[in-house]
Amino acid sequence: MVDYLRTTLHSFINNYQAVMWRLRECSLNDEQLGIAVGLSGNAIRNRRSKPDLWKLSDVERLANHFALPVTACVQLNQVLLDLPNTLKSLPPEERRRVERQLLFKLSQLESYNQSDWPVRYLLRMHQALINNK
Repeated sequence: MVDYLRTTLHSFINNYQAVMWRLRECSLNDEQLGIAVGLSGNAIRNRRSKPDLWKLSDVERLANHFALPVTACVQLNQVLLDLPNTLKSLPPEERRRVERQLLFKLSQLESYNQSDWPVRYLLRMHQALINNK
């Protein structure tokens, strides 16, 4: 499970970097891009200056807009949605070990699944999984 999450996160990070590169090259202003992807111009402006404020669903919409693959976003979202139930099925000590490895507790995973994952937390989880190989 953790290996699959690590691989899926890695694919997402590569996709995220491609989307951010396209975003830098994009000729649309913040208002135009906001209309195209369903966000306000202020949200676009804010997130352009602080790229880790993007959320998983935003990256998927941007990838769609830029005609980039969204498979990594969709797969990661599914893995993250399945993760709490997988953790609940583990013995308590194993669950705690995985939570420490991911740097997130079960309740946090469930909360971010409900509200949408900020990219900064996905980057943090990815780094933790790479460091704990």
